[in-house]
Amino acid sequence: MAAVPELTSEMMAYHSDENDLFFETDGPKQMKCCLQDLDLCYPDEGIQLQLSHQYFNKSFRQVVSLIVAVEKLRNKPIPCSQAFQNDDLKTFFSIIFEEEPMICDAWDDPAYVCDVAVRTLNCTLRDGQQKCLVLSDPCELKAVHLQESNLSQQVVFSMSFVQGERSNDKIPVALSLRGKNLYLSCVMKDKKPTLQLESVDPNEYPKKKMEKRFVFNKIEIKNRVEFESAQHPNWYISTSQENHLPVFLGNSGAQDITDFTMESVSS
Repeated sequence: MAAVPELTSEMMAYHSDENDLFFETDGPKQMKCCLQDLDLCYPDEGIQLQLSHQYFNKSFRQVVSLIVAVEKLRNKPIPCSQAFQNDDLKTFFSIIFEEEPMICDAWDDPAYVCDVAVRTLNCTLRDGQQKCLVLSDPCELKAVHLQESNLSQQVVFSMSFVQGERSNDKIPVALSLRGKNLYLSCVMKDKKPTLQLESVDPNEYPKKKMEKRFVFNKIEIKNRVEFESAQHPNWYISTSQENHLPVFLGNSGAQDITDFTMESVSS
């Protein structure tokens, strides 16, 4: 750390017993001094520091921090072949300030809006029996064994990485059908969590903060993935052991198939 200069007699006149001297750019009864360094700027220019004897509720530590910052600016050899520019401040900031991570507590705040672009991945899914997922009705998915020549019938999902409770083994995602305004969602029907395809407004979706019924926790197990409902924990996107039956939301522990292989598809 640069040495703190001793206060001159003139500066001591403006110093309080409580060490509350504070610097400001404008104020009554000001004293002005010029800190000038030929390596920092033109000979006819300089850094001007104005001192006010108006007292503020500031600590002596803040005063020392300001003096140290000015000393660092004076002692940093930065040639100036042209007038001082805004970009020159980047060099000073790295000297004076230390970067620290910012923690946001507004993750679950309904009023919080995140404008970061949603990252998506196009992919296909096959269950543990290698059944493909196809769109049989306008709003119904089925798991079907397809021949090689019929693979084009399987749906391509747009998997969006969204906000949610993230952990080492769970990644919150939303699943839509590529080229359609349909999202997989979990709702209660007859007092039971149910999987459905829900039509949405294409001007509003996808978005980073999806409603919870659209969110699934993608769980990777070796080379397989499972999709747990964020709205209904321990309920998973499932298929039946039998062929050509609808995809549904099942509770783990039954004979239902909950693991899938995922294959990326180019856009």
